[in-house]
Amino acid sequence: MLAAFSRLGGNATETAAPKARRIAFLSDSGTSFNRTLEMAVESHCRGNGGVECPFTGVTTAKVDPIKFANPIERTAEEAEALVIVAREDLMINRAIRAVMARKVPVVCLTTDLPASGRTAYVGSDQTRAGATAAYLMGQAVGNLDGKILLVYSAPYRSQEERELGFRRVLRSEFPRLEVDERVNSNDDTDYVYRNVVRYIEDHGAPAGIYNVAAGNIGIGRALGDFNLQGKVVFIGHELNFNSRMLLETGVMNFVIGHDVAAEVAHAIDFVTALLDKRPLPALGHTRVRIYTKYSRN
Repeated sequence: MLAAFSRLGGNATETAAPKARRIAFLSDSGTSFNRTLEMAVESHCRGNGGVECPFTGVTTAKVDPIKFANPIERTAEEAEALVIVAREDLMINRAIRAVMARKVPVVCLTTDLPASGRTAYVGSDQTRAGATAAYLMGQAVGNLDGKILLVYSAPYRSQEERELGFRRVLRSEFPRLEVDERVNSNDDTDYVYRNVVRYIEDHGAPAGIYNVAAGNIGIGRALGDFNLQGKVVFIGHELNFNSRMLLETGVMNFVIGHDVAAEVAHAIDFVTALLDKRPLPALGHTRVRIYTKYSRN
């Protein structure tokens, strides 16, 4: 029978499906973004049998950069490429350089780490996203003088670039608005709630709040405690279940977002082309998106 099969020109080796590419995702971010990213990765890989994409997400408040750096190197031992969301840190950059030295490609997603020597960045122009938020803030506040409360979490380049773009446009186009204290959210709902409550108790209500990080639910809850929902212009980032609810109830005015699913697909397409030695797809910045309560996305 084996001889007959051989005469027909078939053999098990030739007909076996090619081995799936293993591209590991590691994300150090807020709970909501990690979940959004994990769902996008799972959805893409279900529809593309040629890749396996194990996902590991760690929340910002629980990340020790040294303990996050070690899994980067360990994961690279079992994966052909890495896609990473991570903060700026010397140990994390060093781990990525070590992985790159072993010829394992590393793509940074959403927030860049150029000092790491990563292979590529996939995401939107975060400075432009911050500038967009400033323009919307100035238009929404109107002709009033006022303070804008800035909320941040950890040293992510994306957050620093958002703040840069926001301050630049506010300073040049809306000089009557002044960025006040920077309140830490730690990408944690309860943590940012307490900090925003303390800020309002100490300084009164700001004209607007711009959150470059996670924790929108906590900010909304704090505004509710002071009956300020809909009275303080509130702009944040990342469209997800929480921010969609805050938009629809009028707590948030605008959400600045980007197409996470498309960015996951771009990152995987780029890496597989690189591994297969095919021409690389172009990786321009993805589009900054503006969401309101009437957006359908």
